[in-house]
Amino acid sequence: MSDDVLRQMVDRQAITDGLHWYTRWVDLNRVDKQVQIFTEDGCIAFRGDESMVQGRDNIEALIAPLVAAYEATHHYISNVEITFEGPDDARSQCYLHAWHRPADGSEDFILYAQYHDLWTRTDEGWRIRERRLKTAGTEGGSGAALEPIGRAD
Repeated sequence: MSDDVLRQMVDRQAITDGLHWYTRWVDLNRVDKQVQIFTEDGCIAFRGDESMVQGRDNIEALIAPLVAAYEATHHYISNVEITFEGPDDARSQCYLHAWHRPADGSEDFILYAQYHDLWTRTDEGWRIRERRLKTAGTEGGSGAALEPIGRAD
């Protein structure tokens, strides 16, 4: 096995671990840890380009009240696909199934979505440079304003 193939196997696992790490911290309401998966100047968008937020501090300010609105959450990641665009850059796409129990006692909210991420290797390890949430559907709550996955007609 070549060194390049071995390196990609190790990198693929590190990126997959990062995806799981992010969701674990979401479910524990540890936004301070959750945002560490992003580069310092990383960005995230939940509702298309107009909702893009850049920088770890700004991402934390965006996410903290969203996560705090729930008494409990449970996120599942699956169907992870990773494509390397060079030794230090990669793209990933994965499915997300996320259950949310609102703290105000309102109806539970379930999200069926995908994360589309751009990754870069940093001194901290693999970090997300850009994350886009794309939605297939929701149950309960309101997911109408979320960016759709873009199914073909």
